[in-house]
Amino acid sequence: MKKRFSFIIIPHDKGKVFETKISLPLICILISLLAFLLIINSYFVIDSLNKTYQNNKLTELEKENRYLEKKLEGFNSLVSQLKGEVKSLIQNEKKIRLVFGLPEIDDEVREVGIGGPTGFDYRLTSPTLKKVSLTEEELDKLLRQSKFERESFEEIYSQLLDKKMVLDHTPSITPVIGYFSRGFGMKKDPFTGMMQFHRGIDLAADRDTPIYAPANGSIIYIGHESGMGKVIRIAHGYGYETVYAHLRSTKVARGQMVKRGDLIATVGNTGYSTGPHLHYEVHYQGQAVDPLNYVLCSSDFLD
Repeated sequence: MKKRFSFIIIPHDKGKVFETKISLPLICILISLLAFLLIINSYFVIDSLNKTYQNNKLTELEKENRYLEKKLEGFNSLVSQLKGEVKSLIQNEKKIRLVFGLPEIDDEVREVGIGGPTGFDYRLTSPTLKKVSLTEEELDKLLRQSKFERESFEEIYSQLLDKKMVLDHTPSITPVIGYFSRGFGMKKDPFTGMMQFHRGIDLAADRDTPIYAPANGSIIYIGHESGMGKVIRIAHGYGYETVYAHLRSTKVARGQMVKRGDLIATVGNTGYSTGPHLHYEVHYQGQAVDPLNYVLCSSDFLD
């Protein structure tokens, strides 16, 4: 005999009492049906909430994506500007190397390329990620190029310092403002009229006209020499030495360091001379050379 359960409903007023009997299997079926309905309802509620969350998340991601797109455009503009700056640096460096005769750098070397895979498969990424990756590669290349240019300019600076040192010690100005009276090479002796080798140039000027050092150096000799009168010799280094003769007075001491433009003596008429003038010699590696080749501008004393 099936077990039954009675359900009695008694109203608060004087209405009719309701009574029904339900078997245990039916109760189980009803409970199972109710549980099933609750599970189905919960699934739809959760699915609805999940869709709402996903939609909200998607909306936020779209906003972030639009923001990142704008930022990326700004970065790309900055990258373009930096590429222009690096290009300008490269052009200036090339000009400096050309002007100063420094070794050129091959354009392929300037690309400072690197090998190996990038780590990105653009077919599997979004357009935004692809743009980001390309921008990162451009920035990385610019960083390598800027580092290369910095090192190159440091090298140029070092080489120019060396060149400046050489130039500072190379005769390059006329030591006195005067008039060119006799040149370098085989010339007539003003006293005998015979041809003889003239080791320097003669610059006629008034007595006591200032004489200046044509380059940095050290005073190695002050004294009198036969035919040359009062003489000063300056050792400039790098194989250069200069001689100043027929001086009236000297303004330096032996062993003194001088710089280009320093006053060293005055024009005189001592020794074998027909009148006040400076006899000026330039020696390179022990050989007398034409001083006019070591005057950047000779128009101030040439007729």
